[in-house]
Amino acid sequence: MPVRTRFLAPAALVSAVALVVTTACTSPGPSGADPGEATSTVSPSPSSSPTATPDGVPTEDETAPEEQPAEERSETPEESFRAWLAASRAPDVEVACGYLTPELAERMVAEMTSQGWPGITDCASMITTTAGLYAAVGDVPDVEVGVREERADATVLSVVYDGGDCGTAVLVPQGARWVLTEQSEEEC
Repeated sequence: MPVRTRFLAPAALVSAVALVVTTACTSPGPSGADPGEATSTVSPSPSSSPTATPDGVPTEDETAPEEQPAEERSETPEESFRAWLAASRAPDVEVACGYLTPELAERMVAEMTSQGWPGITDCASMITTTAGLYAAVGDVPDVEVGVREERADATVLSVVYDGGDCGTAVLVPQGARWVLTEQSEEEC
């Protein structure tokens, strides 16, 4: 491990957490998700009765643009990844764990327990522990994210953390957002 300007123990801790997070959020593979789930449409609601004006000027109902409700707007894969990252550092356990497939959460927990991390028993304890460690060393989630591959059933993101850790994050559509899958590939 290269020596950094920070104290060795916090640097090792940050590297270990980044390794787990990078490993957990990477690499392409098949998905059983329905590609149609990522999009939604809003149909205009019919007016109960046509409104006529004497001068033929359209009414407010006829000129108002249709707006898609915020809860029906789909997130992009990058927005979903960044939302997961922010929630995992906050920590907002429910949101962070909701962006992980159950298989990925199980794998991350298994990797951390096999490395000797105490108290890691489920996704919630993993998120809480890692968020506390990042906060303790003052680490901020600076990350560069780019699209490596985009398909209807999955998107592969290239992820590079400020500390140099990198990999690919594979996300699949789930409703109006994307979730991180258990497939991973650490690259550096």
